[in-house]
Amino acid sequence: MTSSSVGADSHSFCISVTFLTGRYHGEEWPPSPGRLYQALVAAAMTCGNQDYASTVEPALRWLENQASPRIRACVTSQEQPYRLAVPNNDMDVVAWEWQQGRHADPGALKTMKAVQAWPVPERGPHVQYIWAVGGEVPPPADALRTAAHLLHTLGWGVDMAFADVTPEQGEGLLYEPAAVGLRCLVPMPGTLDDLRATYHRFTNRSAGKGVDTHTRPSMLRTQRYRAGEPVRPTARFRLLTPDATGVRAIPWSECRTVAAWLRHEAAEQLRAEVEPETITGYVQGHFENDQGKSERLSYVPLPTIYGQYADGLIRRAMIVEPANATGEVTEILSQKLTGAVLTGRDGRQECCLAQPARADWTFRQYLPDRPRRVWRSVTPVVLHGYNAGPRGVISTSKTERLLLRAFEMAGYREEQIESLAFQGGPFWSGAGHAREMRVPAHLDGYPRLHVQVRFAEGVRGPVLAGIGRHYGIGLFAGLREGAAAAEEQ
Repeated sequence: MTSSSVGADSHSFCISVTFLTGRYHGEEWPPSPGRLYQALVAAAMTCGNQDYASTVEPALRWLENQASPRIRACVTSQEQPYRLAVPNNDMDVVAWEWQQGRHADPGALKTMKAVQAWPVPERGPHVQYIWAVGGEVPPPADALRTAAHLLHTLGWGVDMAFADVTPEQGEGLLYEPAAVGLRCLVPMPGTLDDLRATYHRFTNRSAGKGVDTHTRPSMLRTQRYRAGEPVRPTARFRLLTPDATGVRAIPWSECRTVAAWLRHEAAEQLRAEVEPETITGYVQGHFENDQGKSERLSYVPLPTIYGQYADGLIRRAMIVEPANATGEVTEILSQKLTGAVLTGRDGRQECCLAQPARADWTFRQYLPDRPRRVWRSVTPVVLHGYNAGPRGVISTSKTERLLLRAFEMAGYREEQIESLAFQGGPFWSGAGHAREMRVPAHLDGYPRLHVQVRFAEGVRGPVLAGIGRHYGIGLFAGLREGAAAAEEQ
């Protein structure tokens, strides 16, 4: 009996899941413990497995009373999305036509469904859920193993999977419960009873008084997970026209303008939530001295640099907290700014904020699913000193020292950086020359450059550097590994 197996002497308990079709279609990776729990309940209550329900109930009760598990998962990233036509459950339209004596074909009711899978390696297990086991009472080993063996799908109905109780394996990326990071649902005391009540409501949702749409579980709590280096909390938005009828697109050079709109509205929305000194310093970035200047929100417009609309126009933005923040402020702003209309200095309505799709392609270039080693500036880095000699000639050594200092101020140590390259022209389609970027007056005299940085090990985004980083000036996008390798050949 190993310390990672089930038993009275064990210290942890592990359920390992292998996807049999090489794909997972859920929105999040790794699949949350809450999704696993619901799949285990569904497996025991359906597909002719009801005879096992009483056997596995002790396992389900035990799981819902445990602390959030660690998760170990293989490294993957989502494939290109595509859409397909699926039946639309809108039979009331057809029924109305039939009632009026007109022909209507239920098969013609179609809607477009977005599909974006996570590919996994041929060899599993692909995800492991590891619970710490403490105290003198051992977990219900036999019931847990039976519950795992009953699982047949995890994710969509096409995501066939096999689960078993196994020792923990060391392969894959380890996700630990943390104060900030990926938001996952986990079971809690009462989840099993709530799922049963939810199923009962679903089966009886249609009655003479109408349809009961309250058929979703509510007894699941949120847990943040972190893998590797700390993840900076972010609030993400799409920019729409003020009346929210279309997309608002703003020139690449106007980053500071969009950042100012965001900063003003964030301060207004937070006045009832936090202390006035927090608004002045943390939110608006006004400090009496240099101490604490990095401990503030960054307002980051996101130019579009990939895909069909790689034109550099700003259609999205995010608000970023420092790496050591709890994420409380961005959590509030995500809720309060959604639907808010941003105004300019003259009070004119400029744009409306909306929530982006979870798998938004543009956000993934700045916040990739997996760490990336090579990052290139989309907006130029503003240096905190002068990089020219007495005769006005640019000094390579001075520039490198200033860039290393810029990354150090942003939280990246010199030993993390393998190489640097810089130029005036842009690296990305749609971006402009460094001198074309409009900057606040107090930064106008400092040099600005486009920069490529190669880290010794991959880092997660967002990557921001330079003294304009809190305005989104000095924003980097990660270069995909295959593209970086191709350029080196």
